[in-house]
Amino acid sequence: MSDDSRALFERLGGASSLKAILDDFYLRVLKDAELAPFFAEVSLERLRNMQFHFMASAFGGPVEYSGAELTAIHAHRGIKSTHFAKFCSLFADVLEDHSVGQREVDDVLGRLAMYKDRITGDATVDG
Repeated sequence: MSDDSRALFERLGGASSLKAILDDFYLRVLKDAELAPFFAEVSLERLRNMQFHFMASAFGGPVEYSGAELTAIHAHRGIKSTHFAKFCSLFADVLEDHSVGQREVDDVLGRLAMYKDRITGDATVDG
């Protein structure tokens, strides 16, 4: 099977790699003065678990996300496009630190961009 035909989830290294990436990612997020306040009242264990399921599903893995709807969970948190961009930039940095190829980094950012409006509240329709 060529890299082109495998799901992004597999190209990232599967479940164990995604979990390691998310662990490193949230260490950075919590050190970031702009992003850390969004996670001050959040159970990081629950967040990592939900984020793993969300991203694994978004990246074509054998996991179904059954968590909260994105618009509802992020509503009234004050998340702006600049915060979303910083979140994605940090995630890209972590992917690169985990030796993820540029094609996969670009694919990840493209997938995450599909959810921006729901996370920032810029969506024109619910859900």
